[in-house]
Amino acid sequence: MLRNLLSIFTILLLVVFISGLAQAELSKTMPEKDCRLIKGDEPLNQADYYPYTPGTITESPGEIVGVTYYDYQTNGSCGNRVALCDDGSMYFCWMMLEGWPYPPAARHVYYNWIDPEGNWYAEGTGGQVSENSGSGYTNLDVMNGNIGVLFYHWSTTVSENYASTEWDPPGMGFFTHNLAPNEVFPQTPDSPGIIIWPYGTVDGNNNIHMIASENTTQRIQRLGYTRSEDGGETWSTVQLVDTAMVIGTVIDASPVSNKVVVAYPKTQDTTTQWNNDIVYFASDDGTTWDWRYGMVNVTNYLTDDDSLWAYTDLDVIIDYNDYIHLIWNTQWVTDEGIYYRTFLHHYSEETEEITEITAKPDSLWTSVSGAWNRPICKMNMGILEEPHTLYATWTQFDTSDVSAGGYGNGDLFMSYSTDGGANWEAPENMTDSHTPGCFPGECDSDHWSTLADVVEGPFPGQLHVFYTNDKDAGGIPQEEGAATENPMKYMVFGPSGVDVKDNRPVNFSLNQNYPNPFNAKTTISFELKENSPVMINVYDITGAKVTTLVDNVMTAGNHDIVWDAADVASGVYYYKLTAGDAAETKQAVLIK
Repeated sequence: MLRNLLSIFTILLLVVFISGLAQAELSKTMPEKDCRLIKGDEPLNQADYYPYTPGTITESPGEIVGVTYYDYQTNGSCGNRVALCDDGSMYFCWMMLEGWPYPPAARHVYYNWIDPEGNWYAEGTGGQVSENSGSGYTNLDVMNGNIGVLFYHWSTTVSENYASTEWDPPGMGFFTHNLAPNEVFPQTPDSPGIIIWPYGTVDGNNNIHMIASENTTQRIQRLGYTRSEDGGETWSTVQLVDTAMVIGTVIDASPVSNKVVVAYPKTQDTTTQWNNDIVYFASDDGTTWDWRYGMVNVTNYLTDDDSLWAYTDLDVIIDYNDYIHLIWNTQWVTDEGIYYRTFLHHYSEETEEITEITAKPDSLWTSVSGAWNRPICKMNMGILEEPHTLYATWTQFDTSDVSAGGYGNGDLFMSYSTDGGANWEAPENMTDSHTPGCFPGECDSDHWSTLADVVEGPFPGQLHVFYTNDKDAGGIPQEEGAATENPMKYMVFGPSGVDVKDNRPVNFSLNQNYPNPFNAKTTISFELKENSPVMINVYDITGAKVTTLVDNVMTAGNHDIVWDAADVASGVYYYKLTAGDAAETKQAVLIK
């Protein structure tokens, strides 16, 4: 199947390339063959800086969770920096540079949290988690359904990995800082065996899993895995997984079993970061791993001089049927360089098939996307349980939207599949914030996004997206663009194109129904800020409308609506309040 796919791509690409050869000769530039690995103790370019000034420039959608001067959040794969908990609360984490220049400005891991009623831990700012400046490259998961576990490294004179666990009850800002082992043996002067850039997950038994990459000046980095079965107090000895040349290793745990998966780009040419396959290891019980013979190579790209290859970005998720899904970007690599044309591919463990989600059609070689990026990059996945739907999000760059500094302004895109990834809907632009020719402080480059694994119903779902709204395109740690104070934004996006979260608090507030769960009747309360046309619809878990409770103009103030569900079967339902252009949905459980 893959070879047939390659043959078709070869023909199409040759046609495009030949027809545009003269153009390409004028505008092609070679991307960096080996991008710098940024770990946190490097001084940044001491350039002019631009504090964030709300309201004076264009704004990408979403509400501000915090800010940072450090636009980078990861070198390669994003991992998860947002999580929707079982009780409806939300976690966020990011790498926060508190001022400029760096150093001496402190760089820490920050977090924010929303309780099930929508109240913030620290609205618009967040709070510091890490104890040592130089901490960063963070991602998270939750244990016990609603307790955040933040993974990150501290890199200055020493390097350490942490899995910091919030105290119970959550939302108080108190964490236990669990130091994880970070040494892979044997050690040599050239390869000291210290792993950093950790990615983590929590399995069904609340075991904490961590995978990280070696911090070395050598091209080849070893990958190490460790696990804690007691909440982070003690850890297993670091096990050598493999070697790689990019920081792309990701990890995920099943929502329905103890299965855990580790996936990464596997180097096939140790002279370049460009040529990688996508591989994974899986453990059905989260404790038994076969690091020697258990590798599954899902791509097996051809090893000639003109082939598709993966780069450094990918994501992995296990669905509610316990099948593994992978997405990654791939490009045509030749002896001369990399084509700008980029494909976003998906693999399903169930079918063992690779499908195309989308492709960026440009065929020119260009570096406007910056270090560690391709025209399609920083991809993430989420799942709606019922009806079973798979979602993909990513950053996309376009040569028509480039900053004054010469770097592409990113937009965030999404697509979804209702058949396990065999077919994908046409991509939608979630941010659509073009600022071509923008100067520092005025750009809207949306990048480094993550998607919560859980997508809320009813179908087609609501995606919880957390991203950097970079006010000057490019990555400042790579000396791309200027130093700007950048909002970290949270957006709830529906495939209809409505940014739900932005609109929710403006015109009304919707309360959780009471009682919930309920037997036959329950009360839905809401407050209107102004007179507005109001509609309240109830949906079942398939997205089918059950009833309309309200459909008329209502006055400003508090209102109570009773839903009499005497003739409705037991189950999970969603009630959606729409007031003017704003909408919000909550879940109700009927038990008879």
